Amino acid sequence: MKFTSIFLLLSLVLLATAKSQDGWNLKKDKNGIKVFSKKSDKFKFDQLKVECVLDGKVSQLAAVLLDVDNQYQWVYKTNKSQLLKEMGEGDVLYYSEIACPWPFENRDLVVRMNIAQNAFNKVVTIEAKNVNDYLPAKDKLVRINYSNAQWTVTPISSSQLKVEYTIEVDPGNNVPAWLLNMFASNGPYESFVNLREKMKLAPYAEAKFSFLSDN
Repeated sequence: MKFTSIFLLLSLVLLATAKSQDGWNLKKDKNGIKVFSKKSDKFKFDQLKVECVLDGKVSQLAAVLLDVDNQYQWVYKTNKSQLLKEMGEGDVLYYSEIACPWPFENRDLVVRMNIAQNAFNKVVTIEAKNVNDYLPAKDKLVRINYSNAQWTVTPISSSQLKVEYTIEVDPGNNVPAWLLNMFASNGPYESFVNLREKMKLAPYAEAKFSFLSDN
């Protein structure tokens, strides 16, 4: 009996280790949206990952993402967003301001986002990374030191997309890690809930791009 109990305990430990060997820990699983976190090798703030399925086509998703002037309508705690420059097809530079709870200062950053599609398997990759020193720092705002978001978007049918999204951020001084990490799972979840609804709206639902294929 004692041997059986020890064997069962060891099996459970090994199973748990196998499930978490990549370091990601599930923080939220609701409405088909999973949010994971893991310790960063670079910063005191956790890395985040979202996995979900979105209804729609790649052009719909791209249309919402490229409409950066209206990003504040769906991205969690975004106060304002503004297109700065179109670098090419699916390649934009934009400014964003993020609200922080009192008494911490709001953050801002300049991001270059690029959307590209593999011509053979139709998988879309998106990188949104901060660009330092493109704009001078603003009074009463803290410039985010580092932000790197990666999307892998895989069409799984004519009307559904499997999404894996990861982001790593260093928001700058005066934000304690415990505060940011405590709210970290809620921000991505709320953003993807809003994104799911945003994609259904015209003109996003009818959008087409020459550099993307929905077939």
